[in-house]
Amino acid sequence: MAPSQSSDAYMFKVIGLIVVGIFLMTFGTYFLSIANLPVLQLPDVNWALVGFVTIIGSIVTFGSAFAVSRLA
Repeated sequence: MAPSQSSDAYMFKVIGLIVVGIFLMTFGTYFLSIANLPVLQLPDVNWALVGFVTIIGSIVTFGSAFAVSRLA
């Protein structure tokens, strides 16, 4: 395996972890908003739009990482 392939795989693992973290934060915020905790009052959020933006953002992140790995 060439060194660039190893660094590409490492980069995609790191980006994958970042994207998974963003999904977990989104789901955590969603579950906190539906829990009706008296201490935490979150505004009404359009969760379909948040999910759409999260998925599109993930696709763009992986796409740009792929493009950068091919250009380098």
